[in-house]
Amino acid sequence: MHTRFSADGQASLEEMCEAAIQHGLREICFTEHVDWLPWDETRDHFDASAYVPAARRCAEAYAGRLAVRTGLEISEPHLAAGRIQDLLRAWPFDFVLGSAHWIDQSGVYLSRLYPLHPAEHVEREYFHRVLELAETGEFDSLAHLDLVRRYRPSELGPLDTLAHAEAIRAVLETVVARDKAIEINTSPLRRGLASTCPDLTVLRWYRELGGEKVTVGSDAHAPDQVGTGFDVALELLRAAGFSRVVRFEQRRPVWVEV
Repeated sequence: MHTRFSADGQASLEEMCEAAIQHGLREICFTEHVDWLPWDETRDHFDASAYVPAARRCAEAYAGRLAVRTGLEISEPHLAAGRIQDLLRAWPFDFVLGSAHWIDQSGVYLSRLYPLHPAEHVEREYFHRVLELAETGEFDSLAHLDLVRRYRPSELGPLDTLAHAEAIRAVLETVVARDKAIEINTSPLRRGLASTCPDLTVLRWYRELGGEKVTVGSDAHAPDQVGTGFDVALELLRAAGFSRVVRFEQRRPVWVEV
């Protein structure tokens, strides 16, 4: 979940906490965007020296009502490894999501790539970038590993998971080998799509390959998005054979039975 400490966040920490309480959540983790690539127009927005103390104050204010964790979503962490390590050494974080949003260095975001290239090219290149991230990036959980699902034009139909089976399974094998988690991101559901990122097929592959760690996030950028789709995520987890999810404290995994 993201607040105004992210370039695209629409609410304060406190507003998101109040929404979480209203939705019956007992624990949340802010995952503010860290976008440091030179072609990213939002690269100067994130300020850890303002964010971390504010999140700490928020955690103290809501103690006893809501556990508040401090995290990050780092875009393409494998492309800014040195700077990322400096950040993680300087500040205490509970959780780090790693995400891929680009397929080249032209500064063209995924949502604008489909009109410029064939869908097959966009998706093939995207999964290649996700694999690069999974192989060397610093993260606890791999965020929305098939994000192209969310941006694929509706007239092309839904993303065909099976068409990208080899690439996706390579990503999953790498995540398992590095003992990392994958995220169920429920944001596609509120966009009217039929599946989360990733879908049930991918979750089953992950399980078959020995994957155990799954985190769940609504990718909320506003209070009315907090916790949306968690009921669907729970159904998918159980259908894929998972009986627990993982959350993180001080970047250490803590299991939660579901």
